Amino acid sequence: MVETEQDCAFQRRNVKNHCLGRVIVTKEDFAHFKYLVVDDDDLARDLIGATLGRVGATQVMFAEDAVTAFRMAQQHQPDFILLDIYMPEVDGWALLDRVRQVLPQVVVVMVTGSRHSEDFNQSLDQRVDGFCVKPVMPQVMEKALINARQRRLAAAR
Repeated sequence: MVETEQDCAFQRRNVKNHCLGRVIVTKEDFAHFKYLVVDDDDLARDLIGATLGRVGATQVMFAEDAVTAFRMAQQHQPDFILLDIYMPEVDGWALLDRVRQVLPQVVVVMVTGSRHSEDFNQSLDQRVDGFCVKPVMPQVMEKALINARQRRLAAAR
């Protein structure tokens, strides 16, 4: 596996806590990554962006549909994609399939207003790294991003 400079910095800061089975992440860690928020709802995009800002993210991009999101993902190669499930025309599951073909290393967190257990179960089957139900509180988002990144790093090994 080829690690990026970001991966190495992330791991160096957390290596001292590894023996405790914990990963401590600071707001500075979140600032090093690029995020793409994909949601057809303006308010939801704004709220997710604000939540990301509260956990320290500074490089946040937004897309309101799957076509725009796919183009942005290819062009900007984000580290994290926060993806709504239910969108018109092309849903989050279809976009996930396309994204995984061109960016297999990207961390994908499904962020949905759905409380259906089927969506959560499908996320486990679809190579999703994390799952959050809207509205997402900053501490929940932070934990979801940390855990999702750890899953993606482990899957890449």
